[in-house]
Amino acid sequence: MRRRTFLTVAALAAAGAIGLGLGPGAEANPRARARRRPNRHVRRRIRRRHRRRVAVRLVAGRPVWVVPVGLAAGWELAHADRVVVVKETRIVGRDGAKVEVVVVVDQDGKTDEIEIVREDTTENRAELEGSVLPDDDTKTPGVEGTVDVEAEAGAED
Repeated sequence: MRRRTFLTVAALAAAGAIGLGLGPGAEANPRARARRRPNRHVRRRIRRRHRRRVAVRLVAGRPVWVVPVGLAAGWELAHADRVVVVKETRIVGRDGAKVEVVVVVDQDGKTDEIEIVREDTTENRAELEGSVLPDDDTKTPGVEGTVDVEAEAGAED
């Protein structure tokens, strides 16, 4: 074998070894290293609380919240920058008249009684996005929906 032929064959073999990922340039070969898949969007079913906006009206000189007719325990009521969760509703006597009140709990855990009037208005009919309920909570009334989340994709072999 001649020297020129030997060098040509050796150069081609070295180039082939680098191209196949066998030589020192293997980390530069995209097929030899693991490829990272892009993040993908996944739809997940979640349950949220009912949340409605309330208005305030004066009745007999006292402020009263105007709430939807279908109000139930577990709903969230939003007024100004305050969001409360309804714990229970009950009828109480105030100044010789029977009024309906809701017992609510705010984010700090404080319990409060607020007088209400049940009335469907355009403002309190609109369904707002409530807080997410835990997966094991099946008793609290809620709205089911789907949300797009990004799922982290691992390296591909």
